[in-house]
Amino acid sequence: MTVGGFIKKLLVGNGGQMISKHPRNPIQDQIVHLQRVWNNKHYYDFGIERLIRLTLALSLFLFPGIYIKSLFNRFGIVARKLSIDFYVLFKFFLPLIFFYFHLTKYTFTVFMAVYMGLETMVYLASLIYLSNEYPQPISYRRSLTALFINYIEICFDYGVIYSYCNHNLPHFFKEKLISGMQLVYFSFATSATVGYGDITPVHKLGQMLVITQIIIFMIFVGLFINFFASRIHNTKYHNNERDFL
Repeated sequence: MTVGGFIKKLLVGNGGQMISKHPRNPIQDQIVHLQRVWNNKHYYDFGIERLIRLTLALSLFLFPGIYIKSLFNRFGIVARKLSIDFYVLFKFFLPLIFFYFHLTKYTFTVFMAVYMGLETMVYLASLIYLSNEYPQPISYRRSLTALFINYIEICFDYGVIYSYCNHNLPHFFKEKLISGMQLVYFSFATSATVGYGDITPVHKLGQMLVITQIIIFMIFVGLFINFFASRIHNTKYHNNERDFL
């Protein structure tokens, strides 16, 4: 077996049989989804729910995910799915790269952390609020695995934000922190709502960030995880063409 064949077998297995000959373009599909939401074609929504659905359907055009899928769409469904897997892992490791090279004091790193974290939240919310517009995932176990990675990614993203504020805002924490590990630890402790009290933000912005992080992870546990975990029993792989759009 060649190296390329081994890598293909490792990542795809026999999944090559799932490749569609004519997969539709994700950007065009998203335009169709937006039109369906606007016209109440598949689901009658109104008020706050409708505004959320429209905002989510439109916001996906602001992030790289849909364009990465479109770029790899020419190589088939499996290549498109794998490209998103690697993109999810890229977002997972990017904050760690910032910490490793001591880049968290720069404005572009906090911008990237906010941007990537926001994309993750918009995408996950769209899977729920726009679920009637999208086909079922290949596997809910796969979706739950990606969700777990997203959870950790957002913890790292908040760690980058806290690190930037620690570097650039005086008296952000009660005591100035000196290591990235302390900031990542604080982010994970905050997301778990543990509140040991050994690290305390005293700046108003820091307190607001803590509130937003707690709210986000309450949503993660109460909405996203329950939504996918309740469907994990569905072990069927949906191999018809519609499910791979």
